[in-house]
Amino acid sequence: MKDLNLIHGVDISDVKEDLICYSYDASYAQGAIPELVAWPKNSDEISRIVKWATNKGLKIVPRGAGTGMAGGAIPINSRSIVISLERMIEVIEINPKNFTATVQPGVINGDFQKELLIQSLFYPPDPASLDYCTIGGNVATNAGGPRAIKYGVTRNYVMELEVVLPNGSIVNLGGKTVKRVVGYELKELFIGSEGTLGIISKITLRVLPEPEEVITLLISFKELENAGDCIPKIIGSGIIPRTLEFLDNTCLQIIEENKDMGLSLDSDALLLVELDGELTSIKRQAEKIVDIARKFKGETQIATDYYSRENLWQARRSISPCILKMKDKEKINIDIAVPIDNLSTALTKLKELSLNSDIPIVSFGHAGDGNIHVNILVKKGDEQHRQKGFDLVKKIFEIIVSLGGAISGEHGIGVTKKSYIDLQLSKKNIDLMRAVKRVFDPKEIMNPGKIF
Repeated sequence: MKDLNLIHGVDISDVKEDLICYSYDASYAQGAIPELVAWPKNSDEISRIVKWATNKGLKIVPRGAGTGMAGGAIPINSRSIVISLERMIEVIEINPKNFTATVQPGVINGDFQKELLIQSLFYPPDPASLDYCTIGGNVATNAGGPRAIKYGVTRNYVMELEVVLPNGSIVNLGGKTVKRVVGYELKELFIGSEGTLGIISKITLRVLPEPEEVITLLISFKELENAGDCIPKIIGSGIIPRTLEFLDNTCLQIIEENKDMGLSLDSDALLLVELDGELTSIKRQAEKIVDIARKFKGETQIATDYYSRENLWQARRSISPCILKMKDKEKINIDIAVPIDNLSTALTKLKELSLNSDIPIVSFGHAGDGNIHVNILVKKGDEQHRQKGFDLVKKIFEIIVSLGGAISGEHGIGVTKKSYIDLQLSKKNIDLMRAVKRVFDPKEIMNPGKIF
């Protein structure tokens, strides 16, 4: 269907097959089938769609690649239009002198990183879905990734945003200077806002020079607690790794069943540690990490060439796809974050919950910054068992909050976690957030029903 009078030149569809495709994302959330889906190619088209949809009384759901794990990009009202930004894929400018790049929101993270490498530049945020997820979606959820321990998350690289507001007007927020103190920094509100305040239509990012060298270490532990205790010791030694990833024994079993990568199933946990920088310096750091790991009974393998490193990372990246291949199980996926001095306690409690409930819990993730991805594996098609899995979700969140942690480190709240948000935030905090939402979106049309 095309309405050439009201949205001339914009691709828009009411074909059932199209609508079904945009009613779900990578989460377990169940969405509604929207009334329409539109594919704008620039900011002006987004603005015209928003104005048209508002006049029609439709709710607006912005969407990137649909790789989100919290249901943030699905419509929950059938009177909705999904605005998919997947065709806005232009890298507008790479400025190697100012170390900035400007992109449209549909640019794929991994593609962007490859383009930067041609000019020896580097964009650190690297979600596990980097080969599929979009920069716009990364900004909307403040995505992180393995390299966050050293380089930070998406928020640390966003310099300027062009945003289409719920009334269709276009504003520019932020700027291209590293230092900027000019009133309230409104762009910060949009980073991690999950499309509830407006639609991000253009992004200027800070980029860095490509690191000189990279070394990767794989450390295996017979006991989970030793792995958890080793992590703060590494960081406390003055070494900030590029990545510090964690895989539990259940992860290793699942990977080996599907990939046969030669991982040690005798290990209770693995740490995947990566260092980058000047070669002599990171070699010294690697030696120091080996010594620290040895004190916690950890055995270390070192990979210095590209192919050896990629082989180790293949194991880490294959976890989620391997879980999805399990014919008799489905996963309830959550991500949590704790202060790293409580990481060992959190991991131990997750293991206890799994044993006591007799429900497998697969834990892996970004141990260096305390962000763990927790996958509760329930019997496929068994609603009673599924409910037991959701009972575990609440218990896990309660434990994490009691340890000073967060119920989401990078996935966001969306619809899957909004019923738990009061475990984390006070009523005053939530009221302030709602007030911000009303300022930008008084008619409650922009991605309604998310977060709150």
